[in-house]
Amino acid sequence: MPHVHFIGIGGVGMNGLAQLAVYHGFQVSGCDRGYQAQSPPYHQLENIGIQITPQDGKHLPLSIDSVVYSSAIESDNPELILAQKRNISCFHRAEFLNQLIPSDAQLIAVTGTAGKTTTVGLLGYIFERAQLNPTVYNGAAILNWKNDQNLGNVRCGGNHLWIIEADESDRSLLTFNPTHTLLTNIGEDHYSLSELNLIFDQFRSQTQSYFMDAREYETSPTIPQNKLIGAHNQINISNAAQFSLQLGISEDLIHDAITDFEGIERRLEKIGSFRQMDIYDDYAHNPMKIEATITALIEAYPLHAMHVIWRPHAFKSLSNQFDAYLELFHRFLQKTNAALSLLPVYYAGGTVQPEKTSEDLAKELIKLGHPINLFSSYDDLHSYLMKNSSANGLLLGMGARDPQLPLFLRSLISC
Repeated sequence: MPHVHFIGIGGVGMNGLAQLAVYHGFQVSGCDRGYQAQSPPYHQLENIGIQITPQDGKHLPLSIDSVVYSSAIESDNPELILAQKRNISCFHRAEFLNQLIPSDAQLIAVTGTAGKTTTVGLLGYIFERAQLNPTVYNGAAILNWKNDQNLGNVRCGGNHLWIIEADESDRSLLTFNPTHTLLTNIGEDHYSLSELNLIFDQFRSQTQSYFMDAREYETSPTIPQNKLIGAHNQINISNAAQFSLQLGISEDLIHDAITDFEGIERRLEKIGSFRQMDIYDDYAHNPMKIEATITALIEAYPLHAMHVIWRPHAFKSLSNQFDAYLELFHRFLQKTNAALSLLPVYYAGGTVQPEKTSEDLAKELIKLGHPINLFSSYDDLHSYLMKNSSANGLLLGMGARDPQLPLFLRSLISC
């Protein structure tokens, strides 16, 4: 039984891949700098036989045959350095995933700047309901599949049909040669629009059978009432429905699945309330996604005062799109009586040099006449919220990568 070790196994992409590795007969171990044995996802992973250790360069097992890492793991990572010294085969997570998928499998890849995770989740749920037994690899949990034992971000089905989220942020989508592709949209994020167009054109050329560019559909199938809010989510649902119809699934079955679909973890997920304020948790981390999330909640709660918490997920992203973030929040605060609280840029280590910070964004917004709350820690933010909550208000937390953000939002429910 081959032994594979995952560096940064707590990440949603890595823990999903680790689950698939167990399902496919590998002995699996992993390490993570945020490892806490009783916290998700670690206790669920350990319950299926995965050995997890702290990520400190001291616990790399002697017996491993290969190491898997993601683009978030920098070249100076101690486990990666040690593995290379031992001449252990090291694979990017996309390479390892591609090795798991049989060459004769039907591979459906969903890519694009926004909407990938929701679209993959809904497609997986539709195909499951159609009794096609797909294997699904997603960037967040499908709430219909998530429970205390199951993290919900993968479905271990048959080897004949795979549905995966293909990531453009590190160009790792180009690892795959799917039979079918759904391109959701293109918007400036990790690369310029011209670079993104080249990347997606290349992926189109690698698609073997059917490539659906959702932007080319002028008419959309009728979709039923559903549990998701926001115009962007209705577009995601429409895209998944159109794609499923093209692949031969009946309209009635598609509609039934859409009606029952609970949504995706941390994608406009309503998690509870804090002092009569509904709390929403969202992964939004670029201007396109932040605007879609805020707009959805304004439309759903037109009479509610909104308090938005945002933690930038990377110095590079904040720097590259600083003007876009500034313009977005300026427009939002002009139109509403909302409050905006900023946390420091999430930094998980590495060699990146900060060019722009949350403090820089707050200063520019203050110059434009907006009162901005800037907090250095979750403790400070918690103290502020305890003193400044408003009945019938709305609390929205947004940000990617930081595992503490969703935990903080959920801790407010019991206050």
